[in-house]
Amino acid sequence: MTKATSKNILENIFSNDFFKNIDTETLVKRHNSRFNFSEDNLPAVQTVAPKLQTESLISEIPPEGILLEIPGKYTFAGNLSWSPTSPSSAITIVGIVELDLKGFTLSINVPIPNNAEKFNGITIKNAADVTVKNGTIDGASYYGLCAKKSIGLTVIDIIIKNIKHFETTVKGLAPCGILIATSELFKVKNCKVHDIAVTAPSCAGILVYKSSKGEIENCAVNNMTNKDGGVLGFSYDKSSEIRTKSCTSENFQSHFQGQTKTAGHTAIGYLLMFCHDIEYTDCNSLNLKGCCDDCHGMSLFITSNVVVNNFKAKNIIGGVCPVHTCAKATGLEVYGIRIQINNCDVESINAIRPQDKQSAGFSAWGAMICFTNCNASNVQVLDENCLPNTAYGYGTGFGWAPDPRPELGTTGALSVTYNNCTTSECQVGFDTWNHIDSLWVNIETQNCSIPLLVQPLGTIRTFLMDGCSESPSGMPESVPVQNIAKGNTHPKLQLSKQFVSHCLSWAQSK
Repeated sequence: MTKATSKNILENIFSNDFFKNIDTETLVKRHNSRFNFSEDNLPAVQTVAPKLQTESLISEIPPEGILLEIPGKYTFAGNLSWSPTSPSSAITIVGIVELDLKGFTLSINVPIPNNAEKFNGITIKNAADVTVKNGTIDGASYYGLCAKKSIGLTVIDIIIKNIKHFETTVKGLAPCGILIATSELFKVKNCKVHDIAVTAPSCAGILVYKSSKGEIENCAVNNMTNKDGGVLGFSYDKSSEIRTKSCTSENFQSHFQGQTKTAGHTAIGYLLMFCHDIEYTDCNSLNLKGCCDDCHGMSLFITSNVVVNNFKAKNIIGGVCPVHTCAKATGLEVYGIRIQINNCDVESINAIRPQDKQSAGFSAWGAMICFTNCNASNVQVLDENCLPNTAYGYGTGFGWAPDPRPELGTTGALSVTYNNCTTSECQVGFDTWNHIDSLWVNIETQNCSIPLLVQPLGTIRTFLMDGCSESPSGMPESVPVQNIAKGNTHPKLQLSKQFVSHCLSWAQSK
């Protein structure tokens, strides 16, 4: 994808009147640096040229790696081991090539384990109609598979595992299993990325950057840990026309040490940033643990024309760290324009002493957002002992997406519709805070302490920020945010018999 196309995505998003009073230049600049993907992420330039592979059967890989330039089909003869002596890729593809690993494994023996060098499995660049399939890449120190400026790429039945990387001096680096950058017409199917353990600004399972017209289907990312940075399962940045189906993010943990050059220590199953025309179907996020920043099953951040169908998130918790606090936790958060969330279900979404005063099943910021047939259950704000405690905020089934940073914190949720949505076992079922001209239709709650929270215009909520979570300066800050809710339609809440019984029992106990 060209820079001009990436620019068009931003222009499409910001053309909506919702952004007319928002400093979009600052918005892009700050959040590019927060979850930054830069050219520094691309593989290092090899100091030694790879050896041209002339035989179709690959039986060994020399320290300098091999080059697949001659068009044709190549296969592995068996399990292969690569022992590089300088940063490079085991296999570089620049021609019209089909590479079949035949079920075998490419093992990478990094010369200095857990260092900041970039030893990659397979790199594809400036190539068309490349297929890589059927095998395992084990032990890369940066990328398992990287594709830059490719057209018509297909990756099928590839397993990438055991990526380790240590980098605390450079900003914006994101080691990952599969990277697709500035590419078009790509397919990634039946692939697995697991056991990534890094200390780096961020890391990702599958990362798509400035690319378009892609399909990612039946892929799984699991067991990812970052000792001092963010953890992202499926991350798409400045991209468009991508369909993601039947994918899973599972078992993530982010940590904070304050050593890496990053302000982001999030754990997010699926992240969109500045994207347009994206669709998710039948995807899941399970067992994600965040430290002192955000933890989300899915985050749609400054996006437009996105559809999410049948998404499920379960066991999402923020604040799992020595200081027992986080920014917030959400099953599915939306910051965007023209977003449809259909038939989605989130369960056990918890935040320990959230600085944004909220844990949420679903949250909204932006305009023309519609939640249809969605359910949130067991959403709680917890104290340092992991016990429910509303002194630190509310566990809200459906509410506003809070963010205290100046480019976001004073903006509401405009023309949001909640249609046939339900909540159960939440501290607040539905929160109208900062909603404008929004509509609640056929909503239902069960066993929620506050079924529908409607607070007066001008009510203040005071958020906190620090260097781990959301402070642009890196210094602790306290930010009062005023409720701007107006023009909303609240139909009579449909209360279940069980909830009415619960309320009566509670009243009698008092």
